[in-house]
Amino acid sequence: MGFPLTSGLATGDRNLRSELHTTPERAYEENQALIERFHGKNGLRYAVTPRFALAASEALLEVSGALLRAHPDLHFQTHLNENPHEIEAVARLFPAARDYLDVYDRFGLVGPRAVFAHDVHPNPRELERLAAADAWVAHCPSSNAFLGSGLFPMRTHLTAGARFALGSDVGAGTRFSLLGEAMDAYKTQRVREDGVNLSAAALLWLATRAGAAALAQGDEAGGLESGMSADLVWLRPLPNSTLEAVLKHAESAEHAMGALFALAREAEVAAVWIRGRLVFERSMLQAK
Repeated sequence: MGFPLTSGLATGDRNLRSELHTTPERAYEENQALIERFHGKNGLRYAVTPRFALAASEALLEVSGALLRAHPDLHFQTHLNENPHEIEAVARLFPAARDYLDVYDRFGLVGPRAVFAHDVHPNPRELERLAAADAWVAHCPSSNAFLGSGLFPMRTHLTAGARFALGSDVGAGTRFSLLGEAMDAYKTQRVREDGVNLSAAALLWLATRAGAAALAQGDEAGGLESGMSADLVWLRPLPNSTLEAVLKHAESAEHAMGALFALAREAEVAAVWIRGRLVFERSMLQAK
């Protein structure tokens, strides 16, 4: 059955600690070896992953494009428009590019299998291009807040038709759990002047269906329809907890779902199934 995972070797050849530097030639060889070994096997999918434009020379980005051309079913992931200082630095490194997104676009890296983390400070042209390319943004609210990068402009993405799902970016974010990320997305939108008032149903969609679609798995995961992959998390409120009391008196499914996002955390995860296979189970004794 395998374990569904989309990942890849993060590469950079400048502006990182020296021991993390690679060369374009080495990056191509190592990526190619990993693709041949893992991509499309036992649920694994490979993502070409230059660290971000600040850490990648034109030669390294050209290698990334060459890998995607050689293997059209690969994925691509990197960072985009995280904070103003980063955007200014990228503009200095790539003076011929129109903007941050254009740095990647010039090497054929912007498409429906591309996921760009953050995009907190996009310009209108970038949003239009993201929408036209059917690319995806991974909205990482706890990371953006922790670093002070800014508040994600969700409404401008929606207006432009630029697609986004939830992410965690644990390098700077504070958790893996999308329950917490969803709540941070809700809260940061509440404090933006043009923020989107996210319902519990919208948060559920961003954490499930949208995430599956961003990884080109929208027809096989992220929902409960017949034929979908049985990737499930059972949330069980702790005995005598606030969550237990709220769920007991929930007036609607929407109310109950909102309570899960607001109050449930890792301790409430009672069991996890991946592709129908039980991979984690917590006993009631452990939950107490």
